[in-house]
Amino acid sequence: MLRKFILSAALLLAAAFASEAQDKPRMYINDFEVAGGVSGPDAAAIRQAVIDAINKTQRFELATSDMESALSQEIQRRSSEVAMHDANTRNEILMAAGCKYVMSGNIIKCAVQSTRLDNGSLSYSCVMSYSISVAEVATSTTIATKKFDTNDGLISGAWASSSSPEGATANAVKNIEKDIEGFIIEFFPLDGMIIPMDYEVKKDKMISCYINLGSGQGIKAGDIFMVLVPKVVIGQVTYSEVGKLKVEEVVSNAISRCKVTKGQKEIYSAMENYSALDEQSQNEQPIRIKAAAKTDILGEMDKFGF
Repeated sequence: MLRKFILSAALLLAAAFASEAQDKPRMYINDFEVAGGVSGPDAAAIRQAVIDAINKTQRFELATSDMESALSQEIQRRSSEVAMHDANTRNEILMAAGCKYVMSGNIIKCAVQSTRLDNGSLSYSCVMSYSISVAEVATSTTIATKKFDTNDGLISGAWASSSSPEGATANAVKNIEKDIEGFIIEFFPLDGMIIPMDYEVKKDKMISCYINLGSGQGIKAGDIFMVLVPKVVIGQVTYSEVGKLKVEEVVSNAISRCKVTKGQKEIYSAMENYSALDEQSQNEQPIRIKAAAKTDILGEMDKFGF
């Protein structure tokens, strides 16, 4: 049986939120369902890790039902049980509060297993399974959903083991940051363009450049972008990846300086070809960039030149 977790006033936001100006889309963190057998502290840790991970992406302005003090007046005004659990009423409140998205979660399993090692000691690992989904408030349409398991992936299981049950659970919770980063990149792709000026070149290699994304889009130092160059095939513009960029400095709300970490010659050649185009062709064939995960195994191998 599933039960609601920590959301006594879950569907309501204070009217004060609505008046605040926002550059980033606002996301409301809704109820997390919790399966029987998952402890309250573990469920709280998982939910908080999801919230912290979304915050770290800097892509959204978050509002949660845990903001009890901010919600109290609105909760009292709409204290009817029917109103609190009516989907239409909930969405009206969220829209009035400026929320574009609402995220819900389902914590399916969080259990610690032990294995006796050759030296006689015990090694503990946490088997965790949860899912999250995001819906558009205006249409009530689910636009993103994914399930996560600790035993998925190439290296997650062995590296998450611990000498204590508490350590094993903590290691599994830490892995949530990687899950959420990949989820946001997959379902909320952030792309832009290389700014065709003021890039640094050495021996026909592009060393650094500027992109048209900044703090207004949640960009931060260390973010990774794939570089996609255009090619016209039978009148259609197609794109292929030729390199990668790493953000070194966020200059403004719409500009960041990047280091070229892969494909220096290819990106420079593409930029030279782009500069030779007429204005209309440049508008139709920009050199695009698209966010890439920093924590996947391929990204880690890139650091070592593989």
